[in-house]
Parts: sequence; structure tokens; C-alpha cells
Amino acid sequence: MEEEARRVDLDPAKCLKKGDPGTVQGIIKDVIPVGYWVTLPNGKDGYLPATDLGITGGVVLLERLMKVGQEITVRVDSIGGGGREILSMKRPECVPVINDRFGFANLSRNSTRKV
Repeated sequence: MEEEARRVDLDPAKCLKKGDPGTVQGIIKDVIPVGYWVTLPNGKDGYLPATDLGITGGVVLLERLMKVGQEITVRVDSIGGGGREILSMKRPECVPVINDRFGFANLSRNSTRKV
């Protein structure tokens, strides 16, 4: 877990800031093994994947990074299955490209691709 924690990328220069164009303020609703559920201003829940932070996940690590009830700045990155909004905290040019444990590439998500 400590190795994974070192890979977390929350560099302020790479993260979105309140008021950035195309962003909204969301509230972390739940921490799950692969990311966070975030309540958006429109009342919908969006999914913020752990891969957006440069890691594969793990509840213990994710709970250390951000807490339920915490306000974060996000943008809708894409629309996933079932119409769920996939979120990002990163500036589009800073989204990490990693391979997860299943061997799938997390391709650049600068477009609204289906997930």
C-alpha cells in the first residue's frame, strides 16, 4: 500500500481548481475500492475513478486521501455505461496513462468516449 501511496498524483498544478472553466463542485458521497462516488450540483452521482489519481485503488488508501463529505472540484470527463458521469480532478493535459492490474490501458480521456 505504501508503494501505491507514493504514486498518488495530487499535484496542485495538475488538479482542477474551483472556478476553472467546465468544472463543478462535488461532494464525496462514498468511497469504494476503485474510486469515489461524488454528488454533483445537479443531484446526480458521478464516479471519480482511482486511476484519475494515478493509482488502482483500495479503500484504505482512498479513505486516507479524501473523506466522505469533502468538497472537490471536478469536471465531467465522459459518460459511462448506464449514463453515469465519469469525473476527473485533473486538468485534461495531466490525466495519467497507466495500466491497471487487468492489463487495460487507461487511455487519454480528453474526449467523451464511452466507457
